[in-house]
Amino acid sequence: MKTKISTRKTTLFCGIILCLLALTVPARSSKKGNPKNHPPVSKNIDKLIKTKFKNVEFGFNKSSVADAYYDELDKVAKLLIENNASLKVSGHADNIGAYVYNWNLSKTRAQSVKAYLVSKGADESRIASTEFGDTKPIASNETATGRKLNRRVEIQFVE
Repeated sequence: MKTKISTRKTTLFCGIILCLLALTVPARSSKKGNPKNHPPVSKNIDKLIKTKFKNVEFGFNKSSVADAYYDELDKVAKLLIENNASLKVSGHADNIGAYVYNWNLSKTRAQSVKAYLVSKGADESRIASTEFGDTKPIASNETATGRKLNRRVEIQFVE
């Protein structure tokens, strides 16, 4: 007898929790499009996602975008605007210096690239910036050349 009552209470409790969760999770709109009323994304998005862009590299302890990358970033901004696409910029650092400092430096680098793209007319809400510090090297941090390659921002179109 005790187990039946206990089971019913547990079932009732779980039902109440599920109802509360259903009320707190926002429902998806049945309308197509996005919540920010952006124009529809271009049909070229699959091609853009597969496109590889040159990494924006930075000098030691630097976060400003060098003039040498303006042409590449201008192309990215143009594609972003023309295709109503979304972009992810990921900041990275080499392993010289404190972990937290490098994390913040990689964040500032990503924000610098984002700011440049926005200055060229790109919609800020379509650009996500992420920082990784020195956690995702693409080359050895044992050499100056490797560290130079690791001080970068990667650019990738996303859905």
